[in-house]
Amino acid sequence: MKKMLLATSVALFAFAGPASAADYEREMGLIVSGVVDSWAGVQFIDGGALGDETVAATGGEGLLSLPLGDNLSIQSDVKYEYSTLANDAIFTTVGPRYSYQGAVHLSWRDPARGLFGAFGGMGTSNFGPVGSTNHRFVGGEAQFYIDNMTFYGQGGYVEFVPGDVVPTGLDDGYFARGVFRWFFADNSRLQLEGTYLNADFNLSGNDYESFTVGGRYDFTLAGLPLIGDTALYVGYRGTFRDNCLNDASVGVDDHTIMIGTSYSFSGDLITVDRQGATLDTPDFNHSCQGPTS
Repeated sequence: MKKMLLATSVALFAFAGPASAADYEREMGLIVSGVVDSWAGVQFIDGGALGDETVAATGGEGLLSLPLGDNLSIQSDVKYEYSTLANDAIFTTVGPRYSYQGAVHLSWRDPARGLFGAFGGMGTSNFGPVGSTNHRFVGGEAQFYIDNMTFYGQGGYVEFVPGDVVPTGLDDGYFARGVFRWFFADNSRLQLEGTYLNADFNLSGNDYESFTVGGRYDFTLAGLPLIGDTALYVGYRGTFRDNCLNDASVGVDDHTIMIGTSYSFSGDLITVDRQGATLDTPDFNHSCQGPTS
């Protein structure tokens, strides 16, 4: 909690600071914009004593931002993911996993400096024969802009609710997330991020903790035959868990390598980031809800 408060304070302090002359030279207003991306890849699961597994995975996300005035905007954030399991070890009792999650963001933004706002959402994870679990969350967020870099911080509350599955033991907790975006050019970007989650785990009496790290590089391949310029990205996501599967000594980790396509409407990457659909949420479907979660 202290780390989350410190990160939020730093973000707000930077937001309140003076913008550079270059920022003021760029006349900017909020725009109607959207981002759609999809990816495919492979996920490596390290289940410790449960064994290991390698699965195919795919997913995607859609963002849409609508201005409500000179500085106020509302934005949607919807994502999904699917993975399939081979016939191997204990993971066959879980089966294929699919998940989806949606959120709404309300924010105030100065495109030359940054934004602050609030968000809320919900989602579902399904584990084949085992069943499904649900979650809901609320939080606050802030961004600040320095030349071609964006600093993004979030924090809030999350609650896990059993669906038609035997209770996983997860109850409620808090999360903190930090994102760094560096735009090398208008349509070239490096993004790094990390998310920490701490939730009550009633089955063992200990807190469940997870830390997710990720990175992606967006670029454009120019002049491809038939399809022309194509926006692509390559990425990595790793999730590391403690106190998972009803045993304080068990942690289930996974690593996902992905390649995808991404399309930004109403502008290039940095324009959409500063003036439009720039907000998303942590994927809470990657908590301690099953071996492929």
